[in-house]
Amino acid sequence: MTTRYLALLALLAGCDGSETPATSGDADVFPRDTLVIAFQSDAESLLDVVSQSAADGEIIQNLNYPIIDADFDCEMKPRPALAKSWEWNEDGTILSMELRDDISWSDGTKVTASDIAFTMELVADSKVASPRIAYIENMKADGRPKVIDETHIEWHFTHAYDRITQASHAAVLHTAPRHILEGADRATLRGHAFNTKPTINGRWKLAKWDRGERIVLEPNENWTGPADEMPKLERVIFRVLPEYATRLIELETGGVDLMQGILVSDADRLAKEHPEIKLHRRGWRSIDYVAWNQVDSADFKAMAAAVPEGERIDLDAVKRHHIFGDREVRRALAKAVNVDKLIDDLLKSETTGEVYGKPAVGTITPALCNVHNDDIERIGFDPSAARSELEGLGWTDSDGNGILDKDGRELSFSLMTNSGNKRRANASIIIQATLKQAGVHVELETVESNTFFERLRKKDYEAALSGWSAGLFVDPTVIWHSGPEYEFNFVSYKNERVDELIEAGLREPDPEKSAPLWQEMQQLIYDDQPYAFLYWMDEIVGVNERFEDPKIDVQGAFRDLHSWWVPADKVKYRH
Repeated sequence: MTTRYLALLALLAGCDGSETPATSGDADVFPRDTLVIAFQSDAESLLDVVSQSAADGEIIQNLNYPIIDADFDCEMKPRPALAKSWEWNEDGTILSMELRDDISWSDGTKVTASDIAFTMELVADSKVASPRIAYIENMKADGRPKVIDETHIEWHFTHAYDRITQASHAAVLHTAPRHILEGADRATLRGHAFNTKPTINGRWKLAKWDRGERIVLEPNENWTGPADEMPKLERVIFRVLPEYATRLIELETGGVDLMQGILVSDADRLAKEHPEIKLHRRGWRSIDYVAWNQVDSADFKAMAAAVPEGERIDLDAVKRHHIFGDREVRRALAKAVNVDKLIDDLLKSETTGEVYGKPAVGTITPALCNVHNDDIERIGFDPSAARSELEGLGWTDSDGNGILDKDGRELSFSLMTNSGNKRRANASIIIQATLKQAGVHVELETVESNTFFERLRKKDYEAALSGWSAGLFVDPTVIWHSGPEYEFNFVSYKNERVDELIEAGLREPDPEKSAPLWQEMQQLIYDDQPYAFLYWMDEIVGVNERFEDPKIDVQGAFRDLHSWWVPADKVKYRH
């Protein structure tokens, strides 16, 4: 056997058995298989209330049964899950749900309405510091939700607004078990043992977690929901492979079965050389941008150290960043970022000419057809104009070294991004080069993914090339509303009119009337340039052909793993 083959067998070995390649004679006896997924970074927290990374969410959604599931076509199309039915009252201020009575936690305890109420109680508690605080802001304190009995709840809203957004606010979080976490110290919930050994209520269970190496899911033998939703695969293994090149090699050689975020150039080659790898496109869900931190990170850290635990920093008292605190500087910098080149170089097929990206003008995805503002005029690439505008703002090259300076400080900053993302690494180099044309010096900094997201949350950076998996319902609060409680507003953006539009949009029940509010908001944010908005990506996902019914779409690359299966004559591994 080759070293790679032996390593793969070792990887697939379980704690109570092992996986070995199936022979044709085994196929009818062992009709199930193992799916091996290349994961860029390890998960951190498996409690949805405090989770913050995409890796967390991708594991959590397979461990837990959603309150409401959904399909998507220009907007969310809700369908039953834990909530088997729901209805609004006449004025749209109360959403009543009837829950299934047959769903249990993995320890045998029934999932009830009190678990859902407890989950939202955690969100509301300032000690928890949940980044999902915006979800409850339009709910009454005694109705988020109001428990009627074990299977009936009512969500009482302070006012009516878009019903898809209302339902998403109520149901987007996965439920936390009251009987496990009720006595936990809420100030240290991020460090609770639950985050690594969760009690779950979904179709999969966490079988093993080797930090930095792999996460193993197996069918939850205690699943009490619909029998036809029991997983058809034997096991799912998330291999933590931080480097893009490693993930790609493993996909090509069969070490993994699924890889997200395949570069367009590699997709062209895979299509020719590896017909066994089927390429799927997810649609407009992922955006890349450069975040400009508008507060002084050193001053923020000093204030954070002095603030008592559980209290939030007054962002208005923090010093503004000497570069990014100025709106006009940010707009000038936008002229020195060549978005069209980034798309041509990174997201265009040399083989077919097909483009897998489009310029971004905000964080509302174009997939939300009726809400996205298609009329925003983009800031064009013009490094000469950028330099002229910066000089007009007092930034001049006083010492002739090619870098603009002002008051003894150079127009220089660190651009941080996460490791293992080749597209962003390449984008960083292009951005560095075009900003240099405008007299701006950029130092590139690459940080391990979980550290990267933690530094964003703590505002411990100057500029960051990052991205979002965009929300599929409209509520920009957590990213763009001002206030220290919104941790995902890690650029400390503040615009009073934007705040007003967010609040007004979340008070309008008619989507046709709220759409203009959201479109005005997008225009104002783009004008302010708190991010240099780069591009939306039609992400490419590669999956081995033996898997049937893979659900890969704008909602996720593997959100319904219980439905994936392998025909008996194609099974590769048996347990």
